[in-house]
Order: sequence, then structure tokens, then C-alpha cells
Amino acid sequence: MLDGLLKSKFYSRCKSDIKQTRARVELIKKKRNAMQKYLRNDIADLLKNGLDYNAYGRAEGLLNELDRSSCFEFVDQCCVTIANNLGTMDKQRECPQECREAVASLMFGAAILAELPELRQLRTLFSERYTNALEFYVDKQFMEKLKPSRPSKETKLQLLQEIAAGSGMEWSSKALENQLFHETAGKKVRPAE
Repeated sequence: MLDGLLKSKFYSRCKSDIKQTRARVELIKKKRNAMQKYLRNDIADLLKNGLDYNAYGRAEGLLNELDRSSCFEFVDQCCVTIANNLGTMDKQRECPQECREAVASLMFGAAILAELPELRQLRTLFSERYTNALEFYVDKQFMEKLKPSRPSKETKLQLLQEIAAGSGMEWSSKALENQLFHETAGKKVRPAE
């Protein structure tokens, strides 16, 4: 209560937005963890029933969920960093060194993570205070995980192997690899004219 009276508007708004962001991230993480558990069980069932190709197709969805979840975990870590340094940030006109990556990453994530509207409020707050001079400090791994991309065949096969092992079944990817190789090879071969 006294924080609002003794601290600046920046401090109060930032503290409030960080708190709201962290609360929303917790809810999102719970939902995504449930979805990941469901996808893992679904993939394990498909593998048990010999539907390797279908399981392979679902692996991409699970990998995307895992990447997205790690992004939300990173956002939470950035919020903690900012919350821990908010007093210093309030006193200085320039963004403190220990907060640059967190601030820049949250500003970058605001445009992509629609599930977190509070990030847009933080981006506005940070932009007004620090301008856009922090764009070079965005965490590269965070940036890569937010980009839409398709996981490699090897990554998907490795995930299937991990799920099979975690489910206590012996599963070999050889048949699926042969099927995928022939599918790829069939696309590359052009029919004779």
C-alpha cells in the first residue's frame, strides 16, 4: 500500500504488471503441462498399438508445446529478475545491466505471446522509459523458440524413443525411419518423361 504512495508511477505500474504476468504464466503453465501429459500419453498409446506414423505426426505438436512452455518459463524468470531489481530500475534512468536481457526479452515476447496481454503493457512502460535501445539484448534461445519452425525428423524420432522408454516399452524406430526415408525419397525422384 505504501509502495504506491512512496514510489514512482513506473515502479507501481511495473510491479503490478509483473505480478499479473506471473499469475497468468502460472495458469498457462498448468494448462500446457496438462496438454503435454495428454499428448505424451496419446503418443505412447499410438506406439503401443503399432501406429508409429501417427505417433510421429503427433510428435511435432508435442515439441511445439514443449518449446512454448519453455518460453513461458523464461518469461517468468525475466519477471523475477525485474521484480528483484525494480528498486534499482526506478532510481536509474538507464536500464541496469542485470535487467537488460529480461527487459528486452519481455518487450520482444509481447508481440508474439498473445496469451500474456500484460506483456504489452510492460512493453509500453519499458519503451517510454528506455526507448528501443535494448533490442540487441533479447535472449537468442528465447527468440528462436518463438519462431515458427518444424522440428527435424531426428528430433521427432528421439522424442518418440524417449516416450517409449518412459512408458516401459521396447520400440525400435527402424521401420518408421524406413517409411519416412522412402516418403522423402519418393518426393525427390522425378518420374521419367
